[in-house]
Amino acid sequence: MSKKQRLIISVVILLLGLFCSLWIYFSSKGLTHPVGRIIDTNIHDELVNKVEDTYRNKDEVRHQIIHVKILSGKHKGETHTISNYYSPSQVLTQKYHGQQMVIMSFVKNKPTIVSPKRDGIVVFAIFLMISLLILITGFNSISILLSMILNSVVFYFIIKFDIMENGTQIFAIYGTAVVLFAFISLIIVQGCNKKMLVTLASTLLGVFISFGMCYLLMRLTNEKGIKYEAVAYATQDPRALFLAQTLLGVLGAVMDEATDIVTSLYALCQHKPHITFKELFNSGRTLGQEIMGPLINVLVLIFMAESLPMAILLLRDNNTLIYTCQFALSLGILQSLVSAIGIVVTVIFSALCCYVFIPKH
Repeated sequence: MSKKQRLIISVVILLLGLFCSLWIYFSSKGLTHPVGRIIDTNIHDELVNKVEDTYRNKDEVRHQIIHVKILSGKHKGETHTISNYYSPSQVLTQKYHGQQMVIMSFVKNKPTIVSPKRDGIVVFAIFLMISLLILITGFNSISILLSMILNSVVFYFIIKFDIMENGTQIFAIYGTAVVLFAFISLIIVQGCNKKMLVTLASTLLGVFISFGMCYLLMRLTNEKGIKYEAVAYATQDPRALFLAQTLLGVLGAVMDEATDIVTSLYALCQHKPHITFKELFNSGRTLGQEIMGPLINVLVLIFMAESLPMAILLLRDNNTLIYTCQFALSLGILQSLVSAIGIVVTVIFSALCCYVFIPKH
């Protein structure tokens, strides 16, 4: 596929996504909750109260009077006046705007606004991703999208099975998930060949050995200092959820690195059939040194971005830095360390697997 063809197809998909997102956003069909539209152009908004806590955190409480026309459900065609109280920080409340589409709920015929209607934005984001994939990778985007869809289906059934078992079979369930995710991603993207098998072996060795090392260390130290109660929204054993998060996180980091190293070493073996183990190992180590730094930094930045809101809230409520690290940062730091160890040991396993499994001519 030429660059011009990729550009044309990606622009067509982007325009199609824009049309679909607008149509879905203004559509009122296919949803379990009634859909409404705010008919006000300018919503009446007034200040009700200014609040300040003991730590001098300031906020406001504001009141909106909203007129909503119901577009679906048994109350279709009705217009209701709704009062909405919100804070400009919008941590727990929501500010609404004129002509906005909203999701409604009726309790004893009393209407309330559940949330803004966001499905159109999600659809546009999906089409934008597909458009960029086609523009950059061409036909390879088909295999990438197929692997994403299949992995999403597998993830859904893994979660359902985990709920059925209530987190009691954590290693069996998510260990199987790691194998399935790695196998599906690699066989679709790389095909069924020797290089894919080497990459799969390197990935699984890196994941399970690094995770096993860290789990053994946790058991030897009786898991002291690990605040499992800091796991957010835990509806089952928080320890099991944390271990599942860690195992899947290691897979994401390790598979990326193993693919790069094995692909490069595979090409090196083809160009230099009589390469020695020392030369192959040194080449893999050199590649790993170039990849490890950016990968570990990406992990740390992702962890920092995820923990930033809670860390700010705890610090603004006059909590100490030690307390904030324990309950907002400690689990993320531990997951980043486990993934970093996996990244380091995968360099060794990738070189070993290449030397053992790639045929020498």
